[in-house]
Parts: sequence; C-alpha cells; structure tokens
Amino acid sequence: MSEPYSPKILGFLCNWCCYTAADSAGVGRYQYPPNIRVIRIMCTGRLDPSFPLEGLATGADAIFVGGCHPGECHYLDGNYHALVSAALVHEVMDRLGLDRRRFLIDWASAAEGPNFVKIITNFTQQAAELGPLGQAEGLEPEALRAKLAAAAEAARGRKIRTGLLNASKEMLKNRDFKRETIAGLVAAKCEKSLNELTAA
Repeated sequence: MSEPYSPKILGFLCNWCCYTAADSAGVGRYQYPPNIRVIRIMCTGRLDPSFPLEGLATGADAIFVGGCHPGECHYLDGNYHALVSAALVHEVMDRLGLDRRRFLIDWASAAEGPNFVKIITNFTQQAAELGPLGQAEGLEPEALRAKLAAAAEAARGRKIRTGLLNASKEMLKNRDFKRETIAGLVAAKCEKSLNELTAA
C-alpha cells in the first residue's frame, strides 16, 4: 500500500491572532501535520492576491491564510480586505480549472490553539487527498504553474488592483461581508482584466 501524499502547504498567518494561535499550539504540545511552512504577516489585510498565486506557481500544492475573526481585526477591517483578495484568488483558480479547495482563508484567535490545530489538520488532509498540484484536476503541472505565474503578475497590475480597491470600497459601504457577496463584487469589478488573463 502506497504512502499518502505529503502536500507542500504555504501559510500566511496574521501576527496578532493566527500566528499566536500556532505558537500557543506549539507551547501546548498539540500535534498537527508538519506540512505547512509559515510566513508571518502583520495583518491578513496586507495579503497581496499575487502571494498565494505565486506560492502555487513556485511549488506549493495548497495555500492557507489565517487571521483574526471578522470584527476582531487588530487593524479594524483588515480581514475584510483579505476576503476581497481571497475572492480574486478563488476566481482565478476557477478560471484556470484549479480546485478551489487548494486555497483556504480561515480564522483563529490568539487563544484558539486547538482550533488552529483542527483547521490545519483538516486542510492538510484535504490537500493530501487532492495530491500534487494539477493531479486531481487532470492538468499538466508545468503548464498550470506557468499560468499561475502569469496570473500572479497580472494581480500586481494596476487594472486588477483598481478593481479590488473598488470592490473593497463597495463592500465597506454596504457593510455586507458575506463571502458570496464579496466574490460577486470582485468578479464584477475585475471582469475585464480576468477575461484578458484567461484569454491569454
């Protein structure tokens, strides 16, 4: 019987909540899969959408973003802006035929070490079931990584950034933070740029 696949997971963790939850899980000697490689960021609101796309393009099988619970952001509304970036990443993944379960944004407060362990354990198991990037999707890995690299470059461009800024402004104006609503805003505001990207 073959060994289960051990996925490469890149994590972006908020300094104030999720990173501290991971630290407390370690201090408490909780056991969880060692697959995640962590980059600490001050706030998930600082997560550029190009980062997860670049991570997938350069070798990761899955990406995790962890922050404070909505409404508890150290910088007030940073994690709401992170949901806008996450919506763009999922939209790009959908258009490239990549399983969106390879990218997760979730929350764990500083006191929730056990919750962090549960989230990471479940996500790692899911990533292992999906296998290497492109396998579950039936896509050729090198071609897929090249498309992801192009998508990351486009996400750093002015057109998509303007669309995301407009989506964020509308989200904050309407105070509607449901993920499906945010996804609709991002798709609408970035439609032209996304069409250009996937047509390339």
